[in-house]
Amino acid sequence: MKKNIISIEFSNYCFTPTLFPSLMVIFLLPLLVYLGFWQIHRGDSKNQIQKIFYQRSVAIPINLNQIENINLEKNYFPGIMQGHFDNQHSFLLENKIYLHKVGYEILTPFILNNRQELILVNRGWIPQSIDRKKIPKIPPLNNKLIIRGLIVFPNKTFSFKQINEKKWPKRIQSINPDFLKRNNFQPFMLVINTKQTYSFTPLWQPITLQANRHYAYAFQWFVLSFTLFIAFFSIHIHRL
Repeated sequence: MKKNIISIEFSNYCFTPTLFPSLMVIFLLPLLVYLGFWQIHRGDSKNQIQKIFYQRSVAIPINLNQIENINLEKNYFPGIMQGHFDNQHSFLLENKIYLHKVGYEILTPFILNNRQELILVNRGWIPQSIDRKKIPKIPPLNNKLIIRGLIVFPNKTFSFKQINEKKWPKRIQSINPDFLKRNNFQPFMLVINTKQTYSFTPLWQPITLQANRHYAYAFQWFVLSFTLFIAFFSIHIHRL
């Protein structure tokens, strides 16, 4: 027999909730509401990132050969630099999807002319072979180049265990500040965001999930919480 924890009479109805459903609602309802507001906060954060990105990406390019100590305040600013690629030591950033195809983003070190500093360049996307063991060949660029792109500081994401490969190019699963520091790169990348002779298919975006998706998820959480609330009262309200 179900145990009623309270009985409230009003008009011709009686509200008699039982213990277990009441405990479930007490736990789930605040959680669902919290998740809804959390998704709204995430959406607002994505909108702010997009706003900053669009404002900075149209600024005057920063000459990376002349300016040292680029800090986080220059994130998403255009950059320009002169030098040459280190063709022998490229990285393949795995599991990148373009037009429903799996591929890699090509990351190649770039050596500045006047300072011999290494800046990692995201050159864009190429498809992965059907045979995953087959590593794609990256055409070398031996000439001195002037390249343009966006200055991007990677997020402090979870660091996956990297594949222990001896041959180049090496496959990696993530890019974060520790990776750049460990490989003696500058703390930022230059992302080629337009099609150039020295790049592949541009793929990089400042955010992976648009703000509208977060707002849609928030709406779903709020609908679930409202449905739970209505269902709980509907089950436990009886006519006298």
